Amino acid sequence: MQTHCFIGSDKNCGKTTAFTHVYEKMHRRGRDLPLCVTTIGINGEGTDRYGGGAKPEIRLLKGSSFITRGRHLSRHGGKYETTFFMSGGPFRGSYVMGRCLMDFPVVLEGPNSGGEVRLMKEKMAKLFPEQGVLLIDGSIDRQFLAHPAISDMFYFSVLFSKRRPQRRKSKGLLQSLQIDACADGIRKIITAEQGAATKSLLFREDGRVLYHSNAIPYCDDGLLRACREVEGRVFLYLNGAFTGSLNDFLMPFKDLELVLDNFTLYQKISTSRSDHTNFQPRITLLHPLRIRGVFVKQEVDFDRNLLPAGVPVKNLFRCGGGGNEP
Repeated sequence: MQTHCFIGSDKNCGKTTAFTHVYEKMHRRGRDLPLCVTTIGINGEGTDRYGGGAKPEIRLLKGSSFITRGRHLSRHGGKYETTFFMSGGPFRGSYVMGRCLMDFPVVLEGPNSGGEVRLMKEKMAKLFPEQGVLLIDGSIDRQFLAHPAISDMFYFSVLFSKRRPQRRKSKGLLQSLQIDACADGIRKIITAEQGAATKSLLFREDGRVLYHSNAIPYCDDGLLRACREVEGRVFLYLNGAFTGSLNDFLMPFKDLELVLDNFTLYQKISTSRSDHTNFQPRITLLHPLRIRGVFVKQEVDFDRNLLPAGVPVKNLFRCGGGGNEP
C-alpha cells in the first residue's frame, strides 16, 4: 500500500482542503484499489481549538476505509463496519479502522508519532495489497510525515500571507522543495559507510572518511572540530536536525558540500531569520524529493518562481483554480 501525506508551510495553509480534494478525486475515479484515510493527530473539527475559526470538514466516502480514535465514532453506529482495532504497546490511544457503508462527516484522529505511524502501516500491510493508497492529513509540526521511510510521496500546501514573517517562512520552506539529489558517486559512498544509527559523515569525494558519528549533529563537538581541521573540498552527510545553530557554524566553510538525508531535515531551520537566506555551502539530498503536487493559499501576490519547477500546482482558494492539477 502506498502512503501519500499532506504537509504545509504554516497553520491554516490549506492542508485539510488539499487532503479532501485529493481524497474525493481518487474516490471518484472508481478504482478497485483500497483507499484509506487518517490524520496525524486530530483533524476535521468544526472549530479550530486554538484560533477559534471555522475549519474544513472531513467527510468520509462510501467504500473507503478510515482510521480514527473510537471516541469520535459514538454517534455513527451503522455507518461503518469495523476492520480491526489498534491499541496498547507503542500506541498512545485506542484506534479503530473501519470501512464506510455510507458517506458521513467525522473527526479523524490518527497516531501522533513516527513510531506509531510505522506500526500502523505494518498492520495495514497485512490487510491490503501493495497497490492500495493510504492518505494522511498532516500537521504544521509533523513534517516528518514526508520522510521516505513513512511516505512514498507528499503534497505541500503553502500560504502566501499578508504578514511578512509568514511570507519569509514560506519562501524558506519552498527553497527546500528545490534541492537536488546528490550525485550517484556520493550516494554510493554514503550508503556504503552509513549504519542504522549514523547521524553525520564527513568525507572526501574519493571516499576517504574523515569523521563518522552517531551523535546528534547540532551538539556533536567532535563534528565541529573535524570541520575546522579539514582543508579543500569535503562532503558532510547529515541525518539529524539541521538547526539554526548548526547552520550558523557551517556557513563559513566555503568548500563544504552538505548532503541531507532527506528534505524534512532542512525544514528544521528557523527560516524567520534573514541571515539564513544566503546559506553558502551547496546542499543536496541523499533521498530525492517525492513531491506529487503543491497547493497554494494566496492572500497576496507572490513570485511564482518560488514554486518548484515541474511540479503540478493548484490554487483551491481562487475561482478557476490555476496551474496543472496535482
